[in-house]
Amino acid sequence: MRRFVLILTLALAAAPCAYAAPGSAPKAAQEKPEASNESEAQTLKVAEMKLAALAKEASAANGTKDAAVSVPKKKQPHHPARKKRLAKSRHKAGPKTAQAGVQVVNRRLSESEVKGILTTTRDFSGSDLSGMNLAGVNLSGVKFNRANLHLANLERADLAESDLELADLTGANLRGASLNQARLRGTRMEGTRMDGALWIDKTVCKSGSVGSCIE
Repeated sequence: MRRFVLILTLALAAAPCAYAAPGSAPKAAQEKPEASNESEAQTLKVAEMKLAALAKEASAANGTKDAAVSVPKKKQPHHPARKKRLAKSRHKAGPKTAQAGVQVVNRRLSESEVKGILTTTRDFSGSDLSGMNLAGVNLSGVKFNRANLHLANLERADLAESDLELADLTGANLRGASLNQARLRGTRMEGTRMDGALWIDKTVCKSGSVGSCIE
């Protein structure tokens, strides 16, 4: 019996410690999750801030790239037949300089260029027309100043009121041509054939007029 009482006493003495230990353990466990939650929240906040900064940088980079990229031109399909038609039409129309009436110097003009200029500016100033066949062509009022008409065929051409100042008509054919009121100051006419030509004063040049009009 005494032994039983001793064991009971010892058990009752140890009971507060047993009950105290469980009470203290939950408190520590409660404090630890709170600190852990606060740390996790702080970590999440920092991660969110980093993600926001990265997203902002990516958006700015994409905007710059899109602005710098230019839209490529659409490549036209290859059409051999169309290319041939364009080349043919350009050939018929003649050189671009003649169509636009651009003055050409320092090289001999082609017949198509001459026709183009006659339908536009009618200005052959300084142009090379040497050896050109302009027989019977209406050249009235045309500018030929300083032009090279060496050996050109101007037979029966209408040169009335044209500007031939300082032009080179050496060896040219002016038979039956009209020079009525044409400007001939400084014009070179050595060897120019002028039989039957109408002079600047409407005088008809006699047969054998070469280099000058024989009345």
